[in-house]
Amino acid sequence: MQYFNQRFNLKNVGQVLFVSSLLLISSGQAQAETTTVKIGSLVSGQVTELFVEEGQTVKAGQKLLNLDGARYQAKLALLKAQQKAAKLNMDDAKIELDQALDLYDRTVTAKRTRDASQLRYDMAKANYDKARAEVAVHQAWSKYVYIKAPVKGKISKVLAPVGTTVYKENTIMLELEVQ
Repeated sequence: MQYFNQRFNLKNVGQVLFVSSLLLISSGQAQAETTTVKIGSLVSGQVTELFVEEGQTVKAGQKLLNLDGARYQAKLALLKAQQKAAKLNMDDAKIELDQALDLYDRTVTAKRTRDASQLRYDMAKANYDKARAEVAVHQAWSKYVYIKAPVKGKISKVLAPVGTTVYKENTIMLELEVQ
């Protein structure tokens, strides 16, 4: 008998997938065995809601469970406040730069004053761009507290019931059988 790994086209929808599959070839006949998809989260947290139970059939994209999102929402609020502060600082630096350019054009101030205002504006803009990027990165990770089925299948095991704390990323929380 020969054993081959069977490939599946699985779309990543916000969780870690561990796929184990075996295709048994014997006497010219192929028999596909059940594939187990182990579903874990890329973030840690406490399971707050479980929408499925063992033996239940699920569709691809169906909500399976939620992790506590309070920590992620609080950090998002903090990052948005930092972004707003950076924007206000950049706006103030722009006003100062415009004044410095106007005074320099009228030969009232030195080139050094103009250059210092330009540098302050450039730094403020860089800080604002960084704050915007941090918000975007955090928003991308925030979706990982909502775990959805990557493929159609049947829930074979629930390893993380409501109240379970997932301390480590990639901890297996559910197993899904796919044929």
